[in-house]
Amino acid sequence: MRRPFAVLTAVLASFLAAVPAAAAQDGPHTETASAGAVSATLETTMLSPAQAGSVRLTIVREGQTVLAGVSLGDLCDGCEGAYPIGVGGGDPSSLVIRDLTGDGEPEVLVDLYTGGAHCCSVTAIYGWDTATSTYRSTVRFWGDPGYRIADAKGGGGPELVSADGRFAYAFCAYVCSGMPVQVFRYRDFGLVDVTRERPGRVRADLRRLRGSIREIRRAPRDERFTLKGLLPALCADLYLLRRGAQCRAELRRALRRGELARQEVDLAPSGRRYVRSVLRFLHKTGYR
Repeated sequence: MRRPFAVLTAVLASFLAAVPAAAAQDGPHTETASAGAVSATLETTMLSPAQAGSVRLTIVREGQTVLAGVSLGDLCDGCEGAYPIGVGGGDPSSLVIRDLTGDGEPEVLVDLYTGGAHCCSVTAIYGWDTATSTYRSTVRFWGDPGYRIADAKGGGGPELVSADGRFAYAFCAYVCSGMPVQVFRYRDFGLVDVTRERPGRVRADLRRLRGSIREIRRAPRDERFTLKGLLPALCADLYLLRRGAQCRAELRRALRRGELARQEVDLAPSGRRYVRSVLRFLHKTGYR
């Protein structure tokens, strides 16, 4: 039987964006991508194996340079020194050109990585604004989970599937923190959370979490404290599906079974305090 931490790592890994598998390469680095009438070039210089000196993006549309060498170092708080994921070598590409809205006009996505054991993934999305004949940008700081692009049922462009990084460390260490699925659509030059409109993805996430919880319940008792990291994510999915009563029943069941008792390596509250903390957290994060 797989150990619980191995199970949890596999669950979380399904949401991780492709990040560099090795230290970033020295020297100037150039990446290009194209789709239809749009092409993009990313030029990076590194200060160290884990810190970019400069990252500049150029976009050419219908043969005309419409964005010339814009610096990505000031994209967001914490983005300074972030480097494109492709600079680390291997398969990941830092540039993706994809029609995210289904209107025939592709957007340009740039994926950056801030470094660290888990964190953090950042994506800048550039969309063409026909009203001003310029590119408008939005930035998403994914944190630990990263994202993946997935086709959406019913058309209208693909979706960006991630997980809610606010759940990391909230009730357990990172490796035993469940993070409920999040789904975004690119609309009006920004990302919109449409998770509640995608019950199929939420149900799939709920099944994965239930499977991990069942396996942890078969583990030695001193490892079952990790349930405290998964139950909040399970409850989040249930509330997204308008099944909050089942969440509260799951918490009461865990309480009766003694699974919420305090343990030496436990970081979360115990007993009824844990139940109250989870429900408050779900309210604070907009699930309840």
